[in-house]
Amino acid sequence: MGAADAVPGVSGGTVAFLTGIYERWLAVLTSITPALWTVFRQQGLKGLWVRLDGGFVVPLVVGILMALITVSHWIKDWLDTVPERVWGFFFGLVIAMGIALLSDLRGSMRAKDWAWLSVGVVIALILGLQTPQSADPELWVWPFAGAMALSAMLLPGISGSFLLLLTGLYPALIGAVSDFDLTILALFISGGAVGILLMAHVLKALLARYHTEVLSALTGVVFGALVRVWPWQGAADDDALLLMVPDSEMFWIPFGFGVCGYLLASLALKFSAQKGPSIR
Repeated sequence: MGAADAVPGVSGGTVAFLTGIYERWLAVLTSITPALWTVFRQQGLKGLWVRLDGGFVVPLVVGILMALITVSHWIKDWLDTVPERVWGFFFGLVIAMGIALLSDLRGSMRAKDWAWLSVGVVIALILGLQTPQSADPELWVWPFAGAMALSAMLLPGISGSFLLLLTGLYPALIGAVSDFDLTILALFISGGAVGILLMAHVLKALLARYHTEVLSALTGVVFGALVRVWPWQGAADDDALLLMVPDSEMFWIPFGFGVCGYLLASLALKFSAQKGPSIR
């Protein structure tokens, strides 16, 4: 999830969906309320550990942070040197997850659910085909940027880093990380913490009341997001995304990486033993 969130165009929420932990992750986030203080006073650290599903959330958060610090740098280097292979791998992974989601939902989908799926596709396409901007933000912008980026982590198919790229904030944030600008980082993280908790409550409430509709829309977003991970892409003079049709020489290596991503995702879906608590 951490490596995916660091790459514009790929969502950590997609990985959470893929591995079957999405709703369990939402359950943890929505349990972070003022009531935790009462749990701590009455039951101590053991009560907090149980309430926050510590055996699940601690390794998950540690893995996300480790990937953001390490693996994400490798992926960025690979995007500079062999981007078509990286995008090919993610393209296959996302296709496998989208097919699995649609397969699970298809039996319970009605006409309006297919309409919501179409809405999700359109939203992802509109976002994915936007041209990144450039910005030099004021300090007050960073809490809102953090809220936007981190809340997007919960949405399969919508990348928080890509939203930052679209708004022109991605280079400035990378610069702040490189320079270890504590002011900007603190504002970004504080806004992000509020954003992700609010988004978790919104999604949990929507899933509880409109489970099939929400999952249909999110599945549509996953399929629409494929435009951002199309392996054969370039940039126009204004940095707009160009989707190219590959010739035979350019086709096979990215296609092979796509097959690897598809098979890996399929195996993860097959052998994922824990799907997390239902929010139905």
